[in-house]
Amino acid sequence: MKSSTLSRADHRRTTGGQESMRAPGGARRVVSSSTHAPQGLAGGGPRLSNAGADIRPRSSNPLPMPPVASRSPVLGAMTARASRNPIAIEADPKAWLNANATEASAARRRLLDGAIPLLKLFHIASPLAAQPYQLDTYLTADGQAQNAILAPAKALIPGLLRSDKIIELSPGQLDRANALSTTHPGIDTQMPDMQPRLHVISPAVAASLASAREVIDLVKALVPSGAGNQVKDLLATAGESHLRSRLSFKYHRGVADLAHSIIQFQGGDCDGHASLAFHLLAQNPAFKDYQIDIVEVSQNVAHVFAVIRGDRPEEDIVVDAWAPFASPTFVQDALPMHRTLLDAERGKIRVSKPAGTVAPAMDIEQALKRHSQWQSAIEKHSSLSEAFRLHAHHEPDAAITQVLIEKENLWDVPFSGNPNVRYEVRDPSGRALTDFPIRFDMQRAPAERESGSETPARTR
Repeated sequence: MKSSTLSRADHRRTTGGQESMRAPGGARRVVSSSTHAPQGLAGGGPRLSNAGADIRPRSSNPLPMPPVASRSPVLGAMTARASRNPIAIEADPKAWLNANATEASAARRRLLDGAIPLLKLFHIASPLAAQPYQLDTYLTADGQAQNAILAPAKALIPGLLRSDKIIELSPGQLDRANALSTTHPGIDTQMPDMQPRLHVISPAVAASLASAREVIDLVKALVPSGAGNQVKDLLATAGESHLRSRLSFKYHRGVADLAHSIIQFQGGDCDGHASLAFHLLAQNPAFKDYQIDIVEVSQNVAHVFAVIRGDRPEEDIVVDAWAPFASPTFVQDALPMHRTLLDAERGKIRVSKPAGTVAPAMDIEQALKRHSQWQSAIEKHSSLSEAFRLHAHHEPDAAITQVLIEKENLWDVPFSGNPNVRYEVRDPSGRALTDFPIRFDMQRAPAERESGSETPARTR
């Protein structure tokens, strides 16, 4: 297998008239992608390709694959639990919210409490530990099988993530924590294809997935309330994520402002999560030679997310931190709505970082300082509800009730892609560089921060 990197500077996939970091209203560039199964990806879109392949599914699999139930039992269990709730949401939305919020919040606590310790491997001679990849390797268990986890050796923003604890986001672990059970009776749960798969990737692609995983973990640490228009986040916070999301979007609609705003208010919708993920990806020196885009709403899909561009459509990496249990994923393993937005005829670019550039670093310190000031304002107003009433000029209970009843822009999308995908890293000669399958459905636990503590360093 020949190795290559994603979207190198000499293989840029930009159009001549497109400006870097372009905001809405400028020239648009459509994006090509494939919506077919992996075996149909070779036809691809009009992108530059290398002689070899960075990603290829294996027909024979000597490595242990994750034991996971099929999609239908998981959805069936969620539907059954939701249908047993005796409180009708239309009759008493607040009572329905309170009845479901208790268990949803407890499930999130169980996930955090169940964070597992990491065993770091010191592979001094491993190519993955050396330049240009500089990846640390950790061991973890997946049922009876051993798996490995890759993480950048140098943190993008030090002090925000723990290096000794990780949260497993496998369907089995989420089901054991009862984190998938809270649903809305009027909203369909959108799930990806959950069949176990193994992809063979190059070291460069492995490094990109590891850095994308770090960005998702940073977004989760900086925006702990999650998405205000995701059912599971809304219920886990008893509606607070929706109020915080409304506040973050009220005055800040540009990509740069919105990225800071969702940190300040600790909540946002898909626009906010995509904006923050985009800026963290764009400022990362590891992605200097990669094109980073925000792909936005199409005619049929009202969604926004970040994507790391590859040399071919199947090498694009979807980075959608908006999903409660998000993982970096290739397009072929993502949700149908991601593939729809990446379609050449429908998806559009909101803003782009061209290959060969590194964007200026976000001022995370300033955003966290504004958050501290906002927290002081909440304490002054006695509660988030009072602060929302004052700043949003709307009754908080009415705002939450309205979104629960009308279901406008309310989603139930637990995963951003198939969490049962595992990876095997091979060098150009075909030699395996890891002893165990790699997984990226593992979220670094956020570091505990005391009020008044020093803000993290800006960036690496």
